[in-house]
Amino acid sequence: MKAFTLPGVERANDLIHEANVIMFKVWMEEIVFTWRWWIEISILILPWVYFWFYLRKKPDTYRLVCAGFSTMLSATYMDVVGMALRLWGYPTKEVPLVPPFITWDLCAIPVITMVFLHYQRKVNPILKSIVLGILGSFVMQPFAVWVGLYIPYHWKHVYSFPLVIIIYLGANYFYNMFSFRKPNKYNAYRRAHRIKKSKS
Repeated sequence: MKAFTLPGVERANDLIHEANVIMFKVWMEEIVFTWRWWIEISILILPWVYFWFYLRKKPDTYRLVCAGFSTMLSATYMDVVGMALRLWGYPTKEVPLVPPFITWDLCAIPVITMVFLHYQRKVNPILKSIVLGILGSFVMQPFAVWVGLYIPYHWKHVYSFPLVIIIYLGANYFYNMFSFRKPNKYNAYRRAHRIKKSKS
């Protein structure tokens, strides 16, 4: 049985395939193992190394992960839309045939958001979101442009400022409004560790 399709959709899929073939060739010949590629690999790995050593076993780890996941979804959706409309783009990528924004949306942005949520929790979240908006829009983005990791085709850094604020406040909502109980095994480990520490 012949599967249903549309000529326009098939043509679009063919163009996407051709673009992927070209991108793979460019990646092999001009991107992989360059200094920009190594910077992206570092951005891909180091945030989660920090999370593993400094945030993984905190009392609020489960809430941090929830907030980080919501940040991933929001940032990824915005990047998909922005690239589809060619508002901005990424001239390099870590691995071929994978969206180039995973470095930022799945690593740097969620971990930075979790750091802001975890530390200085008494500070007003709106103030924190403004600071993060300034850092992301007027420091990180210009730096990414300067080193050749990001291209704003029809976009200005100031446009990102309110979006960063919205993403952070959404993450803050999930962080504060949803509480997760730690597994009993982990609770028992924490109690035993405190008793052992008090005896010593």
